[in-house]
Amino acid sequence: MDTMEAGTVTLYELLGRHWTLGAPVTSVAFDLAGQVVAFALADGALAIAPLTDVEPPQDRCRIALDGGRTTISPRRKPVPPLTKVAISDAPFHLAPIGASGFIASDRSRLVGVSTSGITQVAANHGSPIDLVTPVQAGGILAASGGSVISYDSNGDVGWLQERAGGNASAIAVSSDSRRFAMGVDGCLLVRAFGPRPEPAASFDFGSISTLSWSPDGSWLAISVAKPGIVLVRLSDARIVRIPGYPASVASLSWSADSRVLVTSGAYRVIAWDVSSLSDASEQPTNLATARARFVLVEAVDMHPERHLVAAGYGDGMVVVARIGDADELIVKPPGRGPVHTLQWSRDGRHLAFGTSGGEAAIVTFPPHIFK
Repeated sequence: MDTMEAGTVTLYELLGRHWTLGAPVTSVAFDLAGQVVAFALADGALAIAPLTDVEPPQDRCRIALDGGRTTISPRRKPVPPLTKVAISDAPFHLAPIGASGFIASDRSRLVGVSTSGITQVAANHGSPIDLVTPVQAGGILAASGGSVISYDSNGDVGWLQERAGGNASAIAVSSDSRRFAMGVDGCLLVRAFGPRPEPAASFDFGSISTLSWSPDGSWLAISVAKPGIVLVRLSDARIVRIPGYPASVASLSWSADSRVLVTSGAYRVIAWDVSSLSDASEQPTNLATARARFVLVEAVDMHPERHLVAAGYGDGMVVVARIGDADELIVKPPGRGPVHTLQWSRDGRHLAFGTSGGEAAIVTFPPHIFK
């Protein structure tokens, strides 16, 4: 990763746009068209920011001819305010839907939100909505009252699976949108899409808080109640247990090639080389990534194209590091509360995150910053 000279101004100030929103940020999502990013807040509001920057960092970069040193000038104009929309009176679930827009849960209702902040009720389930998760083709799955409902990119119901399980604690969709996995009543259930699914695979792992499907569909990563994770290879039902985390693992993220799984829950970024698992291997190889600290990693997200990971810490710090390398780029210094949610844009140009102190941010990286 390249370095930039910025005088006394921090990289966060130079590359980022950030706002104080008055409530903890609980989740973040980019719309599929790459126009906006939405921040869900603990007080039931949704804040929407455009990805277009009137003063993008690349327009403020200068590269010296004599040594190739890069400098970047500060912004001249204040960052425009966000669009804020009232969704619910409590924390809610958020997912992108269609080419441009979002779905948010309001207790038993699904609310559609346009990129400009216009809302309309999309569905009323009559029972609390446990979870909402996006589907690759632009639709969503909603888990509610023991059933799972599929909505297409237009918000129309595609299929309904009744009695798919109890209250869902976690849900994830395979990248080919043919299967989904749920944590239900201490079990992992894997089911096929459609109203009449194939027989479900079921595994008893205890309480499940987070699920993540590898992009190639071969592995499921699961965060379980006793601090640690479990890997399940569905082709042969192989189970790999990785205990010993100092805290529960709230965040899981795969590399685009499905070779590396990155997790939170420790005092440094934990990256597992899942491709190192042979039939005789009990655990994958641990790839030392970023620096060890006295503060827990709370959230991680792999870059969509490069072997880079973004990590948010319990003290508010955000870093970007290359997998297997201790070198890191400090994107945001500590402060404003833990970072529990962060996400790369689909093109890898933007990193959005929020803190429990109510700060929301978009950091835009110039093309040449990652070599």
